[in-house]
Amino acid sequence: MEVGAIFMGIFGVLSYLSGVASLDERKRILLNKTDYLVARMQDIKREISYIQGKKRKRDHAIWDWMADGEKLVEKARCVLREVGKWRGFLVGDARMRWNVSKLIDDMRDHDKIGVVLLNQALSDARGLCHGLHLPVKQVVGQEASETLDQLKLLLEGDKAGRIAIHGEKGIGKTFLMKHLHNYALGRFDYVFWVSSPDKFTVKCVQDAVAAVVKCDLSSDDLNVRAAMLRHKLAGLGSFAIFLDGVADVHESDISMDLIGIIVPAAGSKCKVVLSTSTLRWRMFKRFAAVKVERLSEDAAWQLFKLETGIGKDFVSSLVDMPRLLVKTCCGLPHKIVNLATYMCGKVDPREWRYELSQSGCHELENKFPIIPELERENKRLKKDIIHSPMSLGWVESAGLQMSVLQEACLIIL
Repeated sequence: MEVGAIFMGIFGVLSYLSGVASLDERKRILLNKTDYLVARMQDIKREISYIQGKKRKRDHAIWDWMADGEKLVEKARCVLREVGKWRGFLVGDARMRWNVSKLIDDMRDHDKIGVVLLNQALSDARGLCHGLHLPVKQVVGQEASETLDQLKLLLEGDKAGRIAIHGEKGIGKTFLMKHLHNYALGRFDYVFWVSSPDKFTVKCVQDAVAAVVKCDLSSDDLNVRAAMLRHKLAGLGSFAIFLDGVADVHESDISMDLIGIIVPAAGSKCKVVLSTSTLRWRMFKRFAAVKVERLSEDAAWQLFKLETGIGKDFVSSLVDMPRLLVKTCCGLPHKIVNLATYMCGKVDPREWRYELSQSGCHELENKFPIIPELERENKRLKKDIIHSPMSLGWVESAGLQMSVLQEACLIIL
């Protein structure tokens, strides 16, 4: 007991010396937390009353959370009444700081739990979502438009129940699948978007799909889980499941049937659509495959202009540099968009020429003549940098060759 008192006394001295007003600050924070918790519990009571009014079962977890909250409020009010009563000078002050700080932390943790429980209760009350529109930019290029039209025909028809959108990385598979997902809204009773798990195993895919369709897979037996998932999907009517980003299959014998998604390869009103970079797995043999091709030069240029927002006058001032830069992306939409994002807002021709030189464009010297003014400025700056005593000292101390410094001057071309 004496050791504890000594410790609290030392802690009190240190706390007192570090700032007398800190206890008042803690009191203010605790008071705000208490008022917030009281208002929060009142709001949740109204929400829960509305949910239960729709004849839903009582959520014991939320009511337990409410009971814990009432205990915290009562304890906080007791502590707040004691703040300011000096029961032992520094020792009492230190003990009070400790109690107030602990209550503040407890209320913070309690609030985090409440957010999770309330969101879960409201989600259950709303029921299964029929599908939400995904934000996606417009389709650019004839190739992409034709591919999307082909996918729409497969989605509408009864011949293909399973559709695989495949192509190399960065080709725009997810982009087209988002458009197809939005097109499916209203054409099926339910439309689901599922992000493929990192490990494409039966169990992982079952978990991912179950989370979206709100199916409780309480068993560890894969066959039982598949049966539960099949039963859930069978009661939905017509549905379309979009499984995005199947990168690698970790089980050679995996199939939609083993997962629990019973959609026939042909003659089905329901659809399973997935995007993948490879079709080498046996599972894909029963899928209608649609390959996404690279953009043509004109489509790539159109996409770049759309993403950067550059006009004709600005393009003409840069001669052929933007087109040559887009050409280095080889028609891959992902690379083009990244390039456009990086170059957006750059108006200095020297920056564009530097990016061209870094990209390894072989047509740089042949198709893009050096502007005389820029060439003169380049020579002058090179001369100033190379012959500057400070530059030479820096080069020698860093152990760099002069050619490296000269290459760095490309940025001013």
